[in-house]
Amino acid sequence: MAEKFENIVVGAGFAGLTCAGYLAKSGQRTLLLEKGSVIGGRAAAHPANGYNVVMHLPLIMTSLNGGGGYGWANAAKDFGADIKLHFSREPRLYLNGVEDPYMTIPKCITTEAAVDWMESFLKKARPDLWSNSCKSELYPMVDEILHKPFKEMCEEWDEVSVKDWVQSRSMDKGIEYVFTSLMACFCWTADAEFTWNYGSAAKGFVMLRIWIGNQGAMSVAIPDLQHGICEPIAEAITTNFGCDIRTNSEVIKVIIEDNRAVGVEIKDGNGTIKRIEANRVILATTWLDYLKLLETVPPTLLETMKAPLQQKMGGIFLTYQLNNSISLDGAFTLFINPKTGSSIQGGCAQNIEQPWNVPEGKQLIWAYSVRSDADFNRLGLEGIAAEVTQNMELLYPGFNRALESTSPVKGASYPSHYRFSSLPKIRQKSPDVDGLFFAGECTWPMYGQITDGTASTGANVAKLILETDDLAGV
Repeated sequence: MAEKFENIVVGAGFAGLTCAGYLAKSGQRTLLLEKGSVIGGRAAAHPANGYNVVMHLPLIMTSLNGGGGYGWANAAKDFGADIKLHFSREPRLYLNGVEDPYMTIPKCITTEAAVDWMESFLKKARPDLWSNSCKSELYPMVDEILHKPFKEMCEEWDEVSVKDWVQSRSMDKGIEYVFTSLMACFCWTADAEFTWNYGSAAKGFVMLRIWIGNQGAMSVAIPDLQHGICEPIAEAITTNFGCDIRTNSEVIKVIIEDNRAVGVEIKDGNGTIKRIEANRVILATTWLDYLKLLETVPPTLLETMKAPLQQKMGGIFLTYQLNNSISLDGAFTLFINPKTGSSIQGGCAQNIEQPWNVPEGKQLIWAYSVRSDADFNRLGLEGIAAEVTQNMELLYPGFNRALESTSPVKGASYPSHYRFSSLPKIRQKSPDVDGLFFAGECTWPMYGQITDGTASTGANVAKLILETDDLAGV
């Protein structure tokens, strides 16, 4: 006889852990399945050249300082998980080719200070676009972003493009540049043209509120995301609420009968296939897995996924091992082409932000570059990697003489930045199949960014299932 649960959650990343934790906390018998051997999904650390490389951006917690999010930080508190954090320094921009190219992204707090900084950014990056009207038109726009209720902002503006949001308020070319360039950084869409036409206004404004509005924080888990956040949450929801978590359990199919999700088929570490039944199935995997897990894709889901499949971007990731002949600043840095407004690359010195993961006497820089599909076709992986490496000497003078080794370049062009675009997202409760839910970075609504936002989708699905707005009281 098949096992039976009230809920099966597929994927033990931030969304799956958060969702499963709240469902188990409510007293519902919940099973969390993870195909990998460890908890954390894409947050898991990867050893490379003797380093414990964590190829992820510093964490973002929108729940701090009145930000209004309800992601993993709130969940960890509600679950009684023991989390330890190292807070990051203020990030900065590097404007390639301009005099005094570095600009710190400050915690402006007030609308006036934020507008002043944005004005200084425009004057430095593109002085030809500055006009006397910029500041007066920027003020109400920035004030609206910083003070709109966070939940409403994330729901109303997530599927609104940067272009549509800006042009409904101003037609000033300088303001267009400010928002396009900053949102290219803050949405992680990088390419200015793509960002202007497709970037999600809400996703970018979440970051603006965190970095400029001081309504959140960047942090790094000690020692890393997997061991410092995901595993403590997993331990807490297992010990405190009886959540059943199984690794090495690959879901190969969601079972749908009479238009209702009734369970899954899994393949365990020994290759054995078995059926597990449930009242509900929550997919907290990457969105591209939906096509593999659903034999017949529900019509609404298929219609939503048609648009993102036509919009491709890509990213590459590199790590550089250096000796200690130069001193690195660990601040997270975004490298911008002022002419176009595109964010060419980003990264930081891991030996400063996470010194416990780097051997003594060595330094480690991790870097990424998000590029358009056209760039991938024109330059290829190695060509983009060469540009990233060339820029390193500008970011870190002396880089070339200190460099000891470079990791193999990894990356691809695919619909990876759908989650940060204004294209329609997958609704968290399936309108087509009873008992089928979706959590993760490409679902709507998401109250935050990166890990915090992903966890918020798991929390929101738990709210839908439990029919409550107060998860803390569950």
